[in-house]
Order: sequence, then structure tokens, then C-alpha cells
Amino acid sequence: MKIDKRNPHHWLLLVQQGIYTLLAIAFRYLPCRKKKPVTVLYGHQLSGNLKALYDEWQRNYSDQFECHFLSLDPIYSQLLSDQGVPVLQCSKLRDMILVGQCDAIVTDHGLHAMSPFIALTNILFIDVWHGIPFKGFVADDFRVQHRYDEVWVSSPLLKEIYHDKFGFRSDIVKSLGYARADKLFLRDPPAPSMLEKAGISPGQKVALYAPTWQQDDSGRDLFPFGETQESFIQHLSEACEKHNAVLIIRSHLNTSIDTKRYENVRYCSMKEFPDAEGLLLLTDILICDWSSIAFDYLALDRPTIFLEVEPPFKNGFSLGREYRFGRVATDMNVLCDTVEKTLTDPLWYASVQMGSHQKISSEVYGTNTDGKSATRQWSRLAELIEHRSN
Repeated sequence: MKIDKRNPHHWLLLVQQGIYTLLAIAFRYLPCRKKKPVTVLYGHQLSGNLKALYDEWQRNYSDQFECHFLSLDPIYSQLLSDQGVPVLQCSKLRDMILVGQCDAIVTDHGLHAMSPFIALTNILFIDVWHGIPFKGFVADDFRVQHRYDEVWVSSPLLKEIYHDKFGFRSDIVKSLGYARADKLFLRDPPAPSMLEKAGISPGQKVALYAPTWQQDDSGRDLFPFGETQESFIQHLSEACEKHNAVLIIRSHLNTSIDTKRYENVRYCSMKEFPDAEGLLLLTDILICDWSSIAFDYLALDRPTIFLEVEPPFKNGFSLGREYRFGRVATDMNVLCDTVEKTLTDPLWYASVQMGSHQKISSEVYGTNTDGKSATRQWSRLAELIEHRSN
């Protein structure tokens, strides 16, 4: 759940979370019986790196760990519970007491009102963040995470950025890979359920438009080159239609896009389709601007088109313009021509861009391209818990 500072209900949830955190700290020091170590995953949604860790736990670590997803949103909690996910609610004291007795908390965005756990308990705190960033950050953006036990990043380059730009101690930043990219590196086939949900026929070509949200530019338009939403989507739709391809429009969790209907356009918002990696697996061409989704898609080595628009970041870049590994479109005509040329001859794109893909992939992922990052992370967590208990 994204916090809306104008919503009184969200403030009440945060106050409740803070009070229950303090009560849970008191309960931590009472005797409790745990058959195995307890790990809590906390974020806006069970998606990205957290979802990849959860899936790996289900496959291979459920005998070794107890694992729960913790949610601030009661409605989302119920949705996950209905799907069989072991979910805890910040609005339930009993659940927060269990959080207070856990061994480790893994987050991808911070703690909201639960930061007293860091100072007043010996719970292990791990950060896995939620994207390899173009966006520039400063040390103050990570004041909570600076107090964590470890931060897991995708490569030695990201470790260096976390130290030099974000102010982290080098010894707590570990290059273990990005768990969310595992199934992309392994080239898992698209799930039939994802194809059905998105309304895509097996074997049909797909172009995905995934812009970042306004970030630090409140007047930013999601549709570039002076185009309206309608004209931008119509032009892309027509370019795709010539090659029997579907256009997917994916809005960020912080934005909404009107769903004007075209025969070959699908709207797959982040809220309704939290499994970004599942969408990427069925995508043949990605169109984006400064979204971190580009680096996820890089793991597939498929055609990517970047829009030449101004970045909406007040603190500049973490990874700069030179990390746009794909073709760069400077206007609507160039964009549509590149889409059509790529759909007609994917080998053309590969012939001119694969060198850039390989170079940048080696920088942002290092050697963590084996599809085993989630395994490495659970193994590392086991080591940390064992060391903490001795």
C-alpha cells in the first residue's frame, strides 16, 4: 500500500502500526516457542524481490524457515489470505506480536512506523529494494536502511554506488543478485494464466509501454513528444496492429491511466498485475523512459526502446543516460518506425544493440546471472540467523 499523506485513514493505520510495534517489542522478551526461525517480508505489495524470495521459500525452504508477508493494508491482506499466502496484518495486535518475535525482517522499501524494532530488538534487518535505479538518490533517502544489518544488491557496481552515492558502509552491502530477475535469466516460459489474464494469444507478439511515474516532477506527462494519451496510444496501436501485435500499457502503482479501448491494446496496471516479471516474460519489445523495469527486462536480452524525455529526478542519476542499452526514440515517428522495424526483423535489433546489452548487463548484474539469487539470499539469511543465535 502506498501511503497517501492526504488520507486520514492512512495516518490512522500508521499510528496503529507504531503503537502495536511498541507493544510487540515488550512481548518479544516473554518466552515463546518457535519450531523454526521466522522471517517476515514487508513492502507495498508481495511482488518483485519479496515475491521471488517468497516463491523460493515455498519451493525449497519451508522446512527450514517460517515465512510471512506483512501488510499495512487490511484489504490487500485479505486478498492475499484468500490466495493462501501466510499474511500478517499491521492492524492486528496478535500479528504484530508475532512480528516482534521474528528472527529477520526483509523489506524492499522501508519500515514506515516500525523503526523502533531496529533500536530496541536484535531482529535482523535486510533490505532488497525494488529496482536497479536510473533515479538519483542521496544518503538521506536511506536513513532507515543505513541502520540495517545488510543490504543485498545486484552487482559489485551497485555495491559501489550504494557506498559512494548512498552513504552505506561497504561491509553491510552484499552483491547477491536480484531475486526478481532469476526467472528472467532462466527464461521461464510465460505462465498460461498470465497470458489469459492479459488477453494475449499464445505466440502473439507483444509490445509493452511502461513509463515511470512523475517522481520529483509534479507536472510530468506520462505520454511524451507532445502527444495526448489518446494520440500516443493510437499511433503505437496502429504500428503494432500492422504486425498482429498487442500493445500493453502498464501504469505505475502511483499513477492511473484511462483505459480507452482499442482492439489490440491491453491495460495492465501495476496494481492489477503486480507480477512485473511475468509480464516481461511474454513481452517482445519494451518501451520505457527512466523506469527501473528496463534493467529487469535487460535480463532477457530482448529489444528495448527508450524515450528521449527529460528525467524527473531532482537528485540526478544513479545510473546515467549511458546505461540506456537499447535504441533511443527522439520523436513519435522514430518510435513507431523502430517498433515496426523490430517486429519485422528482430535480428536487426540484435545486430546493432546486443553489444550494449551484454556490456551493461555485466555491470548491473555482475556474475549474478545464473538464476540462483533467491537461493543465495536464503542461504545468507540462514548464516546470519545462526550467527545471531550463537
